Amino acid sequence: MNWTRVEGNWNEMKGKVKEKWGKLTDEDLTQVGGKHDRLVGVLQQKYGMAKDKVEEQLQSFFENSEGWVAEAKDKVNEVYEKGREYVQSTSPTDMAGDLRQLIGQYPVQSVIVGVGVGFLIGQVFGRTGSSHRG
Repeated sequence: MNWTRVEGNWNEMKGKVKEKWGKLTDEDLTQVGGKHDRLVGVLQQKYGMAKDKVEEQLQSFFENSEGWVAEAKDKVNEVYEKGREYVQSTSPTDMAGDLRQLIGQYPVQSVIVGVGVGFLIGQVFGRTGSSHRG
């Protein structure tokens, strides 16, 4: 098991760790911060297991997790490729029609996305604009 990789991807892995060991709280996972020794200690405390048992379970869990991490990367690459192909093969007029159809099909989600995008744009240009003010 490559613990450096686990530590580097801790934010992505916290959910899976919590799924496996349900007694862990969000606060526990934040305190662990991807550190192996901290996770071992918290698991020992929460589950009353000996250190060697915790180490065995962690080894097994993270060896298996490499499969779902690779699966997720493959899915992201697949979606990226489909998006790239769509953009390259679709005219702007057809894209606008597809967008109208999606908005009609998912109006609430569309509003939420629109508000989110507007907020982000406001944050970017708000910072830029505030640095030019006297």
